[in-house]
Amino acid sequence: MATKILLTLDHNDDRSWKKALPLALEQAKFYGAELHAVSVIPEIIQLPNLPANYGAGAKDHVRKAVQAILDNDSASDVPVHIEEGSVYREILKLAHKEGFDMIVMASAKGDFPNYEIGPNLARVVRNAHCTVLVVRD
Repeated sequence: MATKILLTLDHNDDRSWKKALPLALEQAKFYGAELHAVSVIPEIIQLPNLPANYGAGAKDHVRKAVQAILDNDSASDVPVHIEEGSVYREILKLAHKEGFDMIVMASAKGDFPNYEIGPNLARVVRNAHCTVLVVRD
């Protein structure tokens, strides 16, 4: 039984949430669980030719985009976590730290050897301390 569910989504790729968001809402309702959403911004490497504040405001931009997605699907009360770094590592760290019982993650077409799942999903499935519900495209 799940009490806390974490939905991963990428605001730039609607395949990451079109099917997964309704399913996560359904699971949360079925279990009476708390649903949270997470989006991970890949870490920005500071190169010498970039200004010191390069990437400032990225978290606010992503948070607004994610919130817009949730608002359109009648999920405006879902807490949003915006992390920065390695996608799979940040998802796993958040899930462990916050005590999530289930992670809902959409599959994306990957390259060899992960034809049906991408490398981030493969790593989350392999290393998660909790149930991972994979939503296939």
